[in-house]
Amino acid sequence: MKTKRRMMILTEGRLGIFSSKTAVSLIRYRSGETACVLDSRAAATGKGLEEFIGGIGRGIPIVKSVREGLRCRPTQLLIGIAPVGGQLPAAWRRIIMEALAAGLEIVSGLHQMLGEDQQFAALARKKKVRIWDVRQMPEHLDVAHDRLRSLRQRRIALVGSDCNLGKMITALELDRGLREAGYDSEFIATGQTGIMIAGSGLALDHVISDFVNGAMEQLCWERRRRQVVVIEGQGSVFHPAYSGVTVGMLHGAMPHAIVYQHAPWRKRIHHYEQFKIPPLRQGIQLVEDLIRPLQRTKVVAIGLNTVGQKDSEAMRAMKRIEDETGLPAADPIRHGVEKLVRAVEKSVL
Repeated sequence: MKTKRRMMILTEGRLGIFSSKTAVSLIRYRSGETACVLDSRAAATGKGLEEFIGGIGRGIPIVKSVREGLRCRPTQLLIGIAPVGGQLPAAWRRIIMEALAAGLEIVSGLHQMLGEDQQFAALARKKKVRIWDVRQMPEHLDVAHDRLRSLRQRRIALVGSDCNLGKMITALELDRGLREAGYDSEFIATGQTGIMIAGSGLALDHVISDFVNGAMEQLCWERRRRQVVVIEGQGSVFHPAYSGVTVGMLHGAMPHAIVYQHAPWRKRIHHYEQFKIPPLRQGIQLVEDLIRPLQRTKVVAIGLNTVGQKDSEAMRAMKRIEDETGLPAADPIRHGVEKLVRAVEKSVL
């Protein structure tokens, strides 16, 4: 019998809604598989996990060391952050070595391939444990071949006004909502955290640029018998660092409908504050213009991220955005996903 996964999620010094988004998402969607969170700074405060990450994770312990975490019977140490550049913080090497020495599998979504580190690899072989680099690409990828337009499958893509604002969560919630409404739907993971949750997918931001469109097409083609697929978004089409993967994903998927993800309180690009986020209608128009030469696709709804706002503020923002765009809008965590499901049903199902 296969051993059930039990994650010790490493966030050392970075536990927070946005600073450890990989950890937060796994705790939200795989809490039953979360043994503990390793963060000595957070542990020293005496606060519960839910106080750091928006009310979820209650009862999951925060531990200060690998040794303490082993009491929770983990099977793997999982890197719970997604830093800019995707490199392992130097101070975490010791933690990785301690976990390997204890016989734990290592799961990493970093751009840096931990399995290629000679010291880590040697200890993993000695202990007969796996280092799973989630962003590791398969050997054979290809360019896009226009295989999707003839399929009955309906494809819904998440595209956002910025990175790190909840595209994956909205996609997961929309997929769940569609399945509850009776549709044969599947979530397609295109980033490391989504892959950890779904158990399949490809991290498109690690694909050679010529093959991004083809990799996205392949993910949809492999699920060609599904009635509908909901595609996790990456970056944004006007992001100064990450626009390439977003446009490649959009063109490779050739979606029938788009849900535009937006944080009403965010005015500037995350980590690139010298760049303003374009006005909502302008951003939506740009996304639709980019896909139009390949397929006439519209943004049909807006997924909101209202983290940190009061309920009254979130409701006002939702109403203002609906009035401004003429599209249904909702934060799937705060308001539920029903509006988004209905918008997708009305447009393409």
